[in-house]
Amino acid sequence: MRWLRHRTVLFLLAVAVLAAGWQAYLALTAPRRLAPEVTAALARQPRVNVAVRLGFAPEEFHIRLFQDHGVVRGVQGTTVLLDRVPPADVQRIARYYWVQAITLRSSP
Repeated sequence: MRWLRHRTVLFLLAVAVLAAGWQAYLALTAPRRLAPEVTAALARQPRVNVAVRLGFAPEEFHIRLFQDHGVVRGVQGTTVLLDRVPPADVQRIARYYWVQAITLRSSP
């Protein structure tokens, strides 16, 4: 058990604990980012159109990432408009730390 006292092992354990804690925090705070109407729509519709508000102007990375979850219709300031997003993907989007809010929007 002497290896457990080695600084590198302790550092790696600390990093693993911090990473797990960060993921737990994101999972616990994700529901607060969803507007109540989004949660209700997810229960009745197979896919929804949402507006995802970020804390900054989205870059190409964010647009490409959102394309994996639905159809990107455009960007308005700090908001990305997504169409046809499945419920599981809405939950995944809410877990990104840079997403501030997700609201429902009407069909195009």
